[in-house]
Amino acid sequence: MQIAEPRHTFYLRCLTTFRRLTALVLLGLLLSAPDLSAKPQLTVESVTSSATLPAANPAFKHPNDLHQVFFLQRNSNANTIVWVAQFDPDGRLNPDRPIAGYWRRFAGRGHVMAFRWYERVFGFGTKSRELADGSGFEVRFNGIKSEQLLLKQNGPFDAALYTRQNGRDLKMIYGYLEVDESGLLPKVVRLRLYTSDPKTGQYSTHTIAVSGGAFRE
Repeated sequence: MQIAEPRHTFYLRCLTTFRRLTALVLLGLLLSAPDLSAKPQLTVESVTSSATLPAANPAFKHPNDLHQVFFLQRNSNANTIVWVAQFDPDGRLNPDRPIAGYWRRFAGRGHVMAFRWYERVFGFGTKSRELADGSGFEVRFNGIKSEQLLLKQNGPFDAALYTRQNGRDLKMIYGYLEVDESGLLPKVVRLRLYTSDPKTGQYSTHTIAVSGGAFRE
């Protein structure tokens, strides 16, 4: 005979799922460049340069996966989202699916885990379109379809993801989110985006404060 799940356990499971969904929506939104007219509101606090890549959290391992183009970490735990370029057998970007993402579960064994359907559909999945001039692929995250990124091939089996800031293409390396989970809904309070300038070799840390970071329908 199957034993029914206790009601309080069912409610807790539903709440956990809801919290994950709202967090995904927020994380997706915050991967975009600052848009001060949107909610939540983002304010650039500073942009600093350095000769070496800073570690937002030295306790968290940085992934170094094959064909990696970007990764995202949070202060919540060491689990990291990784996006990689995909190539055909000749080393050219795959026109059908040039970029793919997944979890690297560093809080566990460091194993790879596919996105859940809602993570892919509402947050971390991507849509891509080859540019008419053949210079690369326009990439948009499902959570931030308004923000256009460029996936550009630099050589056989070699590609990078770029964002345009002040007329310059900066290579995206990783993002780090500070999330306050003390309330009913997760609240993002700060985003740090780490890029490099291909022309100078300098790294930039874009520190962005977040207000109104709690998700509301």
